[in-house]
Amino acid sequence: MSFTTQQMKPYAARMAAYGFFVVLSVVFTMATALSVADFVKILFPQEGAAAAVPSAGGSLLSQAIQQLYDWLIAYGPQRALFFFALIVFGLYALKNIFGYLSLVQMAVIRAKVVRNIRNQLFDKVMRLPLSYFGSNRKGDVLSRFGGDMVEYEESTLNSVQQMVTAVVSMVLYLAMLFYISPKLTFFVLCMLPVIVFVISGITHRLRRNSLELQERNAFLTSLMEETIMGLKVIKAYTAIGFSNARFRQADQSYARLRTKVLRRVDLSSPVSDFLGNCVVIGILLFGSSMVLRGDTGLTPELFVSYIMMFVLMIPPSKELTTAISLMKKGRACVDRLEQFLQESETVKDLPEAQPFDGLHHQIEFRQVGFHYTPGTEVLQGIDLVIPKGSTVALVGSSGSGKSTLLDLLMRFYDCTSGQILIDGRPLQTLCLADLRRHIGVVAQDTILFNDTIRGNIAFGLPQATDAQVQQAAEVANAHQFILQQAEGYDTNIGDGGECLSGGQRQRLSIARAVLRNPDVLLFDEATSALDTESERLVQQSLDRLMANCTALVVAHRLSTIQNADLIVVLEQGRIVERGTHDQLMHLQGRYCQLVQMQSFK
Repeated sequence: MSFTTQQMKPYAARMAAYGFFVVLSVVFTMATALSVADFVKILFPQEGAAAAVPSAGGSLLSQAIQQLYDWLIAYGPQRALFFFALIVFGLYALKNIFGYLSLVQMAVIRAKVVRNIRNQLFDKVMRLPLSYFGSNRKGDVLSRFGGDMVEYEESTLNSVQQMVTAVVSMVLYLAMLFYISPKLTFFVLCMLPVIVFVISGITHRLRRNSLELQERNAFLTSLMEETIMGLKVIKAYTAIGFSNARFRQADQSYARLRTKVLRRVDLSSPVSDFLGNCVVIGILLFGSSMVLRGDTGLTPELFVSYIMMFVLMIPPSKELTTAISLMKKGRACVDRLEQFLQESETVKDLPEAQPFDGLHHQIEFRQVGFHYTPGTEVLQGIDLVIPKGSTVALVGSSGSGKSTLLDLLMRFYDCTSGQILIDGRPLQTLCLADLRRHIGVVAQDTILFNDTIRGNIAFGLPQATDAQVQQAAEVANAHQFILQQAEGYDTNIGDGGECLSGGQRQRLSIARAVLRNPDVLLFDEATSALDTESERLVQQSLDRLMANCTALVVAHRLSTIQNADLIVVLEQGRIVERGTHDQLMHLQGRYCQLVQMQSFK
């Protein structure tokens, strides 16, 4: 089952309704076309011709139409003309009513399909491991929500709509053409393979070019995102001209390829139009000779109806060729969307995952090893026991694996060897949502959202009351500066909290962790980027927060962790020392060197 078919399957009933309304619209269009030729003859008969004589075609359709016309002409030409106008008005009105109803059905389907795919993409982003975003451009991910979704709706869904309408219309028109004159219709069908061959020759490279086009669009999105995020650096290094030149080069390459793709797409319509008109000329020549010979019962009136019916079939045939071109053009974005939605979720709940109600005894790292890429070990043979209520500090040089250890406990990644146990239960056997609900995180790079202060503190907990939010802010030493803001807790802090200082952002992050009332707290260099005054205020908040929790602290400023129950020294992914501050200073080992280096600084 194709991606688009799978997405549209829940709306099969609406698709059926859409097809039904299209059928009715086409039927009333045909009825209008069939009425014209005979009506003209009846209203303006040739001199000496009997107005009420049925057409010589002998078909049931022509006889039925002729009887209706004979009944109308009996009232006289003037009144018959009035009745004719009413009939045509009614037919066109019904045709347009059913055409509108079909468009309404398709509009609902398109809107819901796009909504569902966008929701699936967002859910996938939430579930993908962090390693995916480490090895892929964020702009490429964002382009799935922007350019790819727009291209999917404009190309794929639009082509599905055009294809259904065109196929239904052409089938009905062909059936009527066969009914009027099978011989003439066979002549038309013999010319179709030539048209199909020419159109396919125009569109055969569209899929490959469209895939490259989507990738270049993703690169442009990524380039814009990086430029906005690094605007300070660009301005500071006077690299505006360089950045403009780089963007213009990428944009020019994208524009050239897009022009090439659109040229191929647009070429299919005039080519099919030209070929269609060639077929009309062939029908006029071949059909006229049949009428003049008087064979196969094709009367002049039926031939006029045949020509009109075929002319009506030209627009849907053009739409069909355009739809095929758009389908090939849109296949590239379908492949990208499908590939993204099928990305492996390496970190997820196992079928046997059990609920987790919090830490009761201890956390144990048992011979834990980890690597991002095979052959490059980040952690090796980590053995560590963290009793409930204790504070354990992780120290060491950059790249020693401290932050990775916290990521493993949060299950942002899974161990590549060994295991982590909580109260004797392997981490992978615990419900992921329950596990993270009982762990609070305060990192150096504080992540805040473009929302109010209250919204950021209560993030993920919409049921939190104002009193609970304020209490969490007081514990985090943030309540006073919040009251000094223009709108207090309802103040919007901008993208990433740009309206606040680093210390204020960090205290909001701590308040957010406090509100969750976690059993385990993870601090990843929470004060390393702060000035002395901000560090003091944040450290006071941390001390309050850690008073009744199990804490795992990563710190570069060793003065902040001297009172930890256990200090673990990591080097090149291994534990080289462990003990209290006094014990490690007495050893005169690596920890002592780090303390002395900071004291010297």
